[in-house]
Amino acid sequence: MNSPIAIGLGAGLVSAVLLLSTATGSPLAMLLFCLVAIPGFIAGLGWGTLSALVAALSAGAVVTAVTGPVAGAVYLSTLGLPLVLLNYMILLSRPIATGDPDGSANLQWYPPGHLIAWATLFAGAIAALSAPLLGWDAETYRNTAREYFETTVFNRLPVDGASGLNKEELEPMIDFLVVLLPATSAIVWLGIMMSNMWAAGKIVETSGRAIRPWPDIAALTYPQHFSFGFFVTTLLTFAPGIVGIIATGFAGAFLLAYIIMGLVVLHVVASGSPFKTFMLTVLYMAMVLIGWVSLVVAIIGLGEPVFRLRERLFKNPKPPDKTGT
Repeated sequence: MNSPIAIGLGAGLVSAVLLLSTATGSPLAMLLFCLVAIPGFIAGLGWGTLSALVAALSAGAVVTAVTGPVAGAVYLSTLGLPLVLLNYMILLSRPIATGDPDGSANLQWYPPGHLIAWATLFAGAIAALSAPLLGWDAETYRNTAREYFETTVFNRLPVDGASGLNKEELEPMIDFLVVLLPATSAIVWLGIMMSNMWAAGKIVETSGRAIRPWPDIAALTYPQHFSFGFFVTTLLTFAPGIVGIIATGFAGAFLLAYIIMGLVVLHVVASGSPFKTFMLTVLYMAMVLIGWVSLVVAIIGLGEPVFRLRERLFKNPKPPDKTGT
């Protein structure tokens, strides 16, 4: 059962079952959907990119057979093939000389910060490509999204009763959801892929099947001009028409990427405190309960290349030489 193809077929079947279970609409099914990429990442990180590709294709085939070619194509374009590309980048490496007389070399693996950067762009692109499903122009997009939220949110709430809400009271909430839809879809996609990748990496590492050693997450850095993309897409969210809608998706993905960076920084900062567990628990609870806390975390991540909190807190001072300099 160590064949990459056999592992990929099994992983693809599990992914398809997890995805198809969402048709029930139950809370448990939605939780299972959040785990849909784990089998493919386990196959890829433990048995190679070929296994991840087989997992994606086999899952796409099962989804197509059960629900039709459109659903299969959506799965492959939004989950299957991005998973394969990310897995391929995870396993990219190149030899670096160690300086030993025997000429031996170690492997330098693809940086995790660059991997998150690519995943961020994938998330924004998928949100952008999903926009035509609701409408090719901004007005059609908003009207279709509004109808969707009215059907899934408004019609399921107690309304027009003694303790219910009326439609006029829900209008601002629905408008808000429509505006945030591209960013939300990008954030959900990126969050699922990054959490599934992390979980799969831990699983294969624990099992001894990991092809790549676990990266140093505490030293995470993004590409040099990554912040430029965040600022540009944020400004473009104010653009009229479909451009603003597409930019909102990318801006949401960039926001989550910098929340991840901010959390890494805060984990490193808290690592030197005896109250680390308490501090991080309060932080995560605050992020869940108080929305603006996540924005503060993202600002910390955005400012890390400038302020270098990790370097300032843990940089070892250079000992003075014998001359006292």
